[in-house]
Amino acid sequence: MIKKEMLCVLGRQDIPVIQEQPDFIADLLQTNILMFGSAMSGKTNLLKLLITILHKQYRETDEQIFILDFGGALSEFESLPLVAAYFDNANEEYVKRVFKLVEDQLKENITALKGKNYISVNDNQPIHTTLLIDNVNAFLDEPRYSMYQEKLAKLCRDGLSKGITIVMTASSTKGLGSYMNSFKQKIALEMPADSYTDIFSNKVIPVGNNPGHGYANVTVVPKNIKSTFPLQSAYELQLNIADNITEPKFYKNAHRVFENRSVKKYKRFPETLTEIEFNRFVEGITLTDDKSYVGLDYTDCKPYEVDFDSTKVIAIYGKKEFGKTNLLRRLVKPLVSSEKYHFVFFDDGREQLKNISEVLPKNGRNVYIQGYAEGVLKTKTGAENIVKLSPIQLFVKHIHEYYMDLSGIRRMSNLVLNDIFGTGVVIGSYASESVRTNTVFVLQSKFLYVNSPAAKIFMEIILPSLAARAEENNWIFIFSDVKSISDSDNRDNFNSCIETAFLLDSIAEFVSERGQKSIFGNMDVKSLKEEYARCEIGDGYAYSIEKDDLKKIKFIKDEVGYYG
Repeated sequence: MIKKEMLCVLGRQDIPVIQEQPDFIADLLQTNILMFGSAMSGKTNLLKLLITILHKQYRETDEQIFILDFGGALSEFESLPLVAAYFDNANEEYVKRVFKLVEDQLKENITALKGKNYISVNDNQPIHTTLLIDNVNAFLDEPRYSMYQEKLAKLCRDGLSKGITIVMTASSTKGLGSYMNSFKQKIALEMPADSYTDIFSNKVIPVGNNPGHGYANVTVVPKNIKSTFPLQSAYELQLNIADNITEPKFYKNAHRVFENRSVKKYKRFPETLTEIEFNRFVEGITLTDDKSYVGLDYTDCKPYEVDFDSTKVIAIYGKKEFGKTNLLRRLVKPLVSSEKYHFVFFDDGREQLKNISEVLPKNGRNVYIQGYAEGVLKTKTGAENIVKLSPIQLFVKHIHEYYMDLSGIRRMSNLVLNDIFGTGVVIGSYASESVRTNTVFVLQSKFLYVNSPAAKIFMEIILPSLAARAEENNWIFIFSDVKSISDSDNRDNFNSCIETAFLLDSIAEFVSERGQKSIFGNMDVKSLKEEYARCEIGDGYAYSIEKDDLKKIKFIKDEVGYYG
């Protein structure tokens, strides 16, 4: 439906100069609306009234509504068919999401309208968007939302001509001076006397404690009014009372008209995303057993999947106790269930991989390397020496014996095995005869990231060689707690092998502090601050290096003891 106007009757006005009491009408294609009022004066009623009117007059192909509720009184409207998103201020990411979604809609509309105004086109008119912000003063007063204020100002300035209308309520004029010119329609309910002058530039008699009663200028002259009068003056107003959406009459009518159709919904995630909650969000989406589903994309609420057929090297970065081990459990879940994989765990003194390792079948398919241990090394003369091997020596020895013969590989002029185990050592390898395929390497040891000869050899030679053969042999490498790598060559070699990286931390802060020494090193801190909010517990990021695609994720809280 091509819309040239969106008239909403919101109440009645008293205009003494023409001795008329006409309907108070706002055209959402011609004006943004800014409403002021003290507590309990009826501000939220206006938003409810608009929402119910839009549901009576338009369909899901014509209108979508985004709600930012800083007053806490609009949650019941979340499920209505035209409400694309309802978010309060409990999680900064939701505020960020709304602005991103509406900004993206503005960009799409500008492209679709091809330089024309919204009401000027005669075909291919985009869906109209209404952004409702209840208690905008709370938004402006909160320091963590300061970076979004310019985004709001831009939407107020540029959105209306492109099919996006902003409706805001406020308790005072504080901080709103720069926004006023973008709101042709102003309404003021109960307010201090001097505030009316700030809003309308003329004095009025305060209305007192009379909910829904106040003043407004006129932006739409009713068709039956023939006389002229000053439109910008403040005239007395009595708002209509919004329908109660819980009443059977409203519910049945909405159900009949929309027949379970709705606009695309952007849902809130629970504070903890359990498996049950995840399944509720993805109901109707086909999931496959061989893929690892770690959480939900914050922007479009779709499941984020890791396809191990195409992703062989994964790195996990993040804060302590921010969910790295939980994410690891989610990643290996389908691999454990398939029962076809070998597992090699390379742990350190923290023993954070032990719980996963111990519940896997003890059938030779599960190798756990953690601390120093005695081992037998042969010399060229055939003598056997019992020596204490470091964790990284044990790990490289296992790689050499079963996965990749390192005996002929040199670094500079030296043999790799001599550099790691000492000159004259001979270690047999079965890899040349029968390479083990279908193996998951879970690597959490700090020894991989220190500036040592063995770590350097691993990063420079062994890891790139393993990664190059990973697809052919179905080897999967998960670096489950990546530490800072000070050696630039080691870091570059490591980064070049990573295909997907996860970060469980606020990304702008992470990049600012240690970004140059991570896979995220080329990202711009300023852009990240503008694009992404701070992380709550259970939040993080997934970064596809090949696609250069960064997504914010709400990770699933895995059940403790799942493998048991």
